[in-house]
Amino acid sequence: MQAASQLPTKHEVFIGLRPYLYVVASHILANTADAEDMVQECYLRWEKTDESQVRVPKAFLTTTVTRLCLKHLQSARVQREETFGSAVPEAIESELDGDAEAHSRLAESLSEAFLVMLKALSPLERVVFLMWEVFDCEYEEIAAVVDKSEENCRQILRRAREAVATRRPRYEVLPLDAEQVLNRFLQAATQGDSAGLMEVLSNDATLVCDGSDLSQGPISVQGEGPVADLVRDRASRWLGDGALIKTVRFKTCPGLLAYRNGLPVSAIFVSLRHAEIRSLRVITCPVRLRSLLVLC
Repeated sequence: MQAASQLPTKHEVFIGLRPYLYVVASHILANTADAEDMVQECYLRWEKTDESQVRVPKAFLTTTVTRLCLKHLQSARVQREETFGSAVPEAIESELDGDAEAHSRLAESLSEAFLVMLKALSPLERVVFLMWEVFDCEYEEIAAVVDKSEENCRQILRRAREAVATRRPRYEVLPLDAEQVLNRFLQAATQGDSAGLMEVLSNDATLVCDGSDLSQGPISVQGEGPVADLVRDRASRWLGDGALIKTVRFKTCPGLLAYRNGLPVSAIFVSLRHAEIRSLRVITCPVRLRSLLVLC
């Protein structure tokens, strides 16, 4: 007779949720050191909590870390500081290197541009906006976290959206040649056409993916053959299976944004050289994708 599987310990529960709690804190605070501090304080409070009284640990810990962040933002010290930069970061260079750091730089630039817009929001507006737009929470959950009524949260969200809209960056329409290259790439990728992919890729093409769609770390490949093979293998996950594809542009980078059931599942940004794709950056992290929706 097999022994019953043991339930995770209190410490194991927190360790399992820690990456998620850090993402919540870092999005709200836009400061990695402060986010680490809030997560650590959340852990200390969790250690003092009677877990038998906690029905859903994730909800409890999310509420705890969010309230800690909100209190931190409302503190006199933080109110006096200039937490965010004053302008959207410089445009991403089309000559990005083909290494794993290139994806990280794009992700950081997306995050920084997103945080610049959040500067327009009060601490309470920022929390409500992020919980609804990025972390996909319902009004009932948001109201419980910020200790406001659901109707108040709706009003706060409306004000936050209006404030963010005034700071949303405006980008030029995608040039015709870039759109044509993207359409050729999309057609070849969704049809599994290796020859078509090779035609649109440069000989030294590179691809970097965050790997979140398969719970992996960053993936990096180089050369038109390996890049074409990876795109063909992942196309159904990134772009296929009835996904709605939207052409977008972030600063100088044209790209494709794929939706399924109204939710973003992937974003592919490219850099071009002589009407060929030199590099691709694929984002599949759900949190980064929802942040991206606010920008594009």
